[in-house]
Amino acid sequence: MKTRKNFLDWVSAKELIMENEMDQPKFYAIHEQKYVYGVLSEIIKSNPGVKAFVEDFGSLENQRYDIVNKRPIQDEYVISQAGRAIDFCAQSDTKKRKSSFLVNPELTNYLVHSTFLWNNIENEDLKAIPTYYLMIPTILDVAPKEICLTQLNALLLDIKDYGEVFTYGELLESVAGAMDYEEKELDKLLLDFVTAQVLYYQTLFPII
Repeated sequence: MKTRKNFLDWVSAKELIMENEMDQPKFYAIHEQKYVYGVLSEIIKSNPGVKAFVEDFGSLENQRYDIVNKRPIQDEYVISQAGRAIDFCAQSDTKKRKSSFLVNPELTNYLVHSTFLWNNIENEDLKAIPTYYLMIPTILDVAPKEICLTQLNALLLDIKDYGEVFTYGELLESVAGAMDYEEKELDKLLLDFVTAQVLYYQTLFPII
């Protein structure tokens, strides 16, 4: 979970808590919700000046746990979609470009919002950038898959309300007018993006 790692990096940079006071494996463990919130509470108690930042991260965690606890995934459904994803990825790039897709109808239920950008912390100063994340649960007993919706990933915000089938060509055409890339470079980036969304995140379902 990159946001948790970045949070700990920020905590360390700001010297808000000593390393020997933190059980990092426990903080990363998805089932240690009480411990995570306890750490956040202790940081605020000792450093009231960072309350807004810590509470923002806590809100992100609230939504993450809401997804984990309230949106169980059906094994049969995931397995059937995984089969489609594998079939799609086994095709040549030419055939992939001829494919059509549907957006995962559950996508909007997996959106998480934060006021600060926790996905990319270059130093101890957090950027006040409203940011969306996708927290997509799996059938495995692990943390949800996590995507920060910036740059090309932000495309998912624009297509999340698609209710109809759309082609790769239509997607490429819609992106071309909004992104400053040469046609061949954009095509490669988009094809890689679509393949990752289909295979790893299952935010896009190929129609095969």
